[in-house]
Amino acid sequence: MNNDEVNPPAPRFASAGREYIFHVLLTIGLFLSISFIPLAGFFTGMLTPLPTTLALIRLGLPGAWLVPGISALAGGAVLLRLGMANSIPYFFALLCMGAVLGYGTKKLWTSEKVIGLATLAVTVISALLLALSFLEAGEELIRLLEQDLQGAISTAMAQLGTSSADMKELGDSLAALVPMMVRIMPGISMACTLGIAWLNMLVARRFCRTAGLGTFVRDDWTHWKSPEPLVWVLIAGGVAVLLPLDDLKYPALNVLVVLGSIYFLQGLAIAAFYFEKWKLPTIFRGLAYGILLVQQVASMGIAIAGLFDMWFDFRRITKKPA
Repeated sequence: MNNDEVNPPAPRFASAGREYIFHVLLTIGLFLSISFIPLAGFFTGMLTPLPTTLALIRLGLPGAWLVPGISALAGGAVLLRLGMANSIPYFFALLCMGAVLGYGTKKLWTSEKVIGLATLAVTVISALLLALSFLEAGEELIRLLEQDLQGAISTAMAQLGTSSADMKELGDSLAALVPMMVRIMPGISMACTLGIAWLNMLVARRFCRTAGLGTFVRDDWTHWKSPEPLVWVLIAGGVAVLLPLDDLKYPALNVLVVLGSIYFLQGLAIAAFYFEKWKLPTIFRGLAYGILLVQQVASMGIAIAGLFDMWFDFRRITKKPA
């Protein structure tokens, strides 16, 4: 047996057929929930890569490649039928993420390699789409993006169903930030992609543990630390933002957004470490994670904790030299 790969028992043919159909339907359903389920659909849609990831782990190769393949064909046809052809490239990108996550987990790659390559694959696809759009629309693309983002903010505020003064003020503040948000959209997109890959990896790991496939969980996420050289990139990006050079400002802001998301994930790993150590009930963990993800001050604090973990080693997991 190859030491770099673990093969679970293959399901029977009839059972496997039902699993293939289930994974395909679940993939399409999760993606469609983004458009047809207000608010909650955004969160369920982030799990679109998960069925492909689990299929590659559970059903084995090469047969499991049928799941993303059939999902791409059937999902593309459904989206065309619904008049949502513009969503097809994003659907394919999420399928690609799921394939990389599943294949990397199957091959027992490290968490950094699996999530990094999955994020890179989707980023490359998004960059190609953006380049094609720029060739077609030219400099008009920025204005169109600003209009689309403004429309998305207005739609989101309308779905909240409230007309209070605070919500109106929030909507006006977001609208004022639209020009800057468009220019740091690459960094925001990559940070969101990183978060989606991380979320799907965590859910896939939980499935592996509960389904008796713990051999695929190679390392403990609660002990994860970002590479130390990243802090120098963070410092360089901060200096570039402060310099009076407009050509450097927005590229540096994009870098800072991505690095901020990485240190935020490290901060979550620190929180998860202590949740496990203190054996907090699941309901309290869920509430704590919700606060850390939604509350701005808490999110900033957990990201700062992730950054300073390099020096203070909050979990005391770094091996000291003899």
